[in-house]
Amino acid sequence: MEVLALNGVMDALAEKLKALLGREYALQAGVCDGIDFLQSELKGMRAFLQDCAGCQSTTALAKHRAMEVQELVYDVEDAVDYFTHRVGPYPAGIPDMVKHFVSTLMARRQITQQVRRLRDRALEVSKWYDPSLQLPVPGRFELLPETTELQMVGIDGPRDEVIAKLTAAGPEYGSGHRRVASMVGFAGVGKTTLAMAVYRSLEDRFQCRAFVTVSRRFDIRRVLQDILQQVMISTGNSSTPEPSIATWELMGKLRDNLKDKRYLIVIDDLWEKSAWEDISRAFPENTLDSVIITTTRNKAVANACCPRYRPGHFVYEVASLNDLDSRTLFFGRIFGFDNDYPHELEEVSAKILKKCAGLPLAIVCISSLLATAGPEPEPTKWEKVYNSLGSEIENNNGLYRLKQALKVGYDDLPPHLKICLLYLSAFPEDCKIGRDRLTRRWVAEGFVDGTPNRSMQEVAEKYFSELIERSMVQAVDVDCFGEIHACRIHDVIFDLITMRSFEENFVTLIGDHGAGVTSAKRHNVRRLSLGCGTATDGLDWSGLNMSHVRSLTVYGNIDNLESVPLCRFLRILDFECCEGLNSSQLKNIGELILLKYLSFKSTWISELPPQIGELRCLETLDLTQTNIRELPVEVTRLQRLINLLAGSAELPQGIGNMISLQILCIRASSKRSKEVTFKKKRSKEAVNELLRLTNLRKLMMTYVESKSQGASLDTLPSIIRELGNRKLQSLHLNLEGYSIGLFLQILDSNLLITTPPDRLQSLRITGEHGFEKVPTWIGSLSHLTDLELTVRMMYEQDLEILSKDYLGLSDFDSP
Repeated sequence: MEVLALNGVMDALAEKLKALLGREYALQAGVCDGIDFLQSELKGMRAFLQDCAGCQSTTALAKHRAMEVQELVYDVEDAVDYFTHRVGPYPAGIPDMVKHFVSTLMARRQITQQVRRLRDRALEVSKWYDPSLQLPVPGRFELLPETTELQMVGIDGPRDEVIAKLTAAGPEYGSGHRRVASMVGFAGVGKTTLAMAVYRSLEDRFQCRAFVTVSRRFDIRRVLQDILQQVMISTGNSSTPEPSIATWELMGKLRDNLKDKRYLIVIDDLWEKSAWEDISRAFPENTLDSVIITTTRNKAVANACCPRYRPGHFVYEVASLNDLDSRTLFFGRIFGFDNDYPHELEEVSAKILKKCAGLPLAIVCISSLLATAGPEPEPTKWEKVYNSLGSEIENNNGLYRLKQALKVGYDDLPPHLKICLLYLSAFPEDCKIGRDRLTRRWVAEGFVDGTPNRSMQEVAEKYFSELIERSMVQAVDVDCFGEIHACRIHDVIFDLITMRSFEENFVTLIGDHGAGVTSAKRHNVRRLSLGCGTATDGLDWSGLNMSHVRSLTVYGNIDNLESVPLCRFLRILDFECCEGLNSSQLKNIGELILLKYLSFKSTWISELPPQIGELRCLETLDLTQTNIRELPVEVTRLQRLINLLAGSAELPQGIGNMISLQILCIRASSKRSKEVTFKKKRSKEAVNELLRLTNLRKLMMTYVESKSQGASLDTLPSIIRELGNRKLQSLHLNLEGYSIGLFLQILDSNLLITTPPDRLQSLRITGEHGFEKVPTWIGSLSHLTDLELTVRMMYEQDLEILSKDYLGLSDFDSP
């Protein structure tokens, strides 16, 4: 049963309830009793949800009860958050306390009534997670091995490539060493099929051979017995190991059989690094060019099998089929391989193949399902399958193998990764989802648990990496340093999680999302994703209970949207890439007092309303690639803002008041105008205020000066040095009108050699030409892992200087 794990939300809620019982809120005794009761009930709710999350199947009643518990948790948090931010703690001094009490009397009456209602609901819900309630025993579906009887369409090229690498590795790295090749890829992409093709092509060259499947339920004894039995058969020994033999004896016997023989072993479907560590001890090192091939969905497991320091080892990423091979396999399974099929099916088949995205198992399963339509299939029947593919995967026995292949990977995810993966259903199909956008939204939703040594953002980025390593999402936009900036989810997985999200009432979809799922209207909406294709499309949310919406994501052209919906519990408002957005639609934005994440990225908006200063809970404000050039002074009242991505907006005076800032993307400049002197002074003062941002971890700044005004960069180096010796880890500077050489000279002249910004891990500077030398102090930055000096116009002498002063860092980019 896929019940959402709300650990992050419940942990935060427990702390909020604890704070609410403190003296600073001075609540009535009856209210305190109710809050104390809710606080104690959280433990039972957590245990109940965890039990449900561990069950792969359960009754409809148990699922309904679990969803009611989740709704109660959300409602309690909404009530607490709204009250605390309307009322706030008591001020000091008796006159102010009396005035504050009178002004917040209505809010106190409301919280009294709400706590009473929530306590009654909790009493009713508590009966549902009584210890006597029996939930089904947690279990797992066994994954059938990836089919090996598929038509071998598109397998020849990858097979020959792997064999070429294996056979070339011996002479290149010293003949004789054992080599390991690990095939990694998405569920159903054909890893087992490829491994089997390589195995069959090479088996005659080896004295001992074995092909074993490990699967999710790792049993080392069974695996070792299977390998040993195949090895003995391949050498003509018909005897089998005794059933009672101990594991360590099996391992010793296997090593004895392999130590003086050239062996080929395929270990299919590895899930854990520990499984490889246990199995690999049974394979002796010899000088006979032995080969081990592993397959896995997890990149971390593949890398553990093939460490870089071992010559001849390599990881092979199994790619999806190309368009031609996909068509050949698809139509061949239905009509035979003579390329004869009804041409009226061309359009719908193209859509189905796009959904399959080159995944062989998906193509085979769906084509097998369509083959049952009869000798003369109708396009309308195929359209129906396409439009309901998500529900077909979930419910149609003909797609059982595909469902199992996808489901076993989903079930293997820990609860915190399940909820993060389900969250991707809020984005349109085939959408490229930015890493920072996604991880910041996870944090704002409360899905992330912080740790003492890591910020919540760092933990969220770890979640992102884990989903990619497990092949649940696909990495895109990988830069020259190997950093992944975005992901995309496979269409088939997207259909699966969209169905799960719908069943859980996790995300409600309205409009044109292309998900292949009909989004019924929910009475109680928590997360709403609106897709509006054109300016003439209306956004119909009639019949929806919007009062409890926590997250609102909008796509398309929103000319018809009069204003931001007034959802008082809204935490996330994301307009990224929307067309038709204008400032008049934001007139009520100041009333969204619980808002944590607000994005106008890649829209045409040109002005922020002063009411932006009322969003006291705001943690992320993204104005990247907008027409906003000046921030209202009210922005500096946002004391909780962590990420200010202001794009081309000017650095405002008062920026030093925003002491929670960790990431800042801004522009600092002086312009020619009648007020140029004032603006230069204001800009310089704002730059100096950066020193007050003691929590700043990443600074991305475009620095522009009018050369005719005689301005200099002399204020920046001391600021960089000071911030770099605090918490600044990443500095990206875009110097417009200045050469990198001049800037580096200024850095040298400001004694950075003796006190360099030692915490810097990433230093990237873009400017004009003009190198004299790369400063030696850069080489003394012990934490620096990437250095990028980008010159817009480089002369030949600059290239010579760069090559001479190359510092031996892991990456150095100078296009």
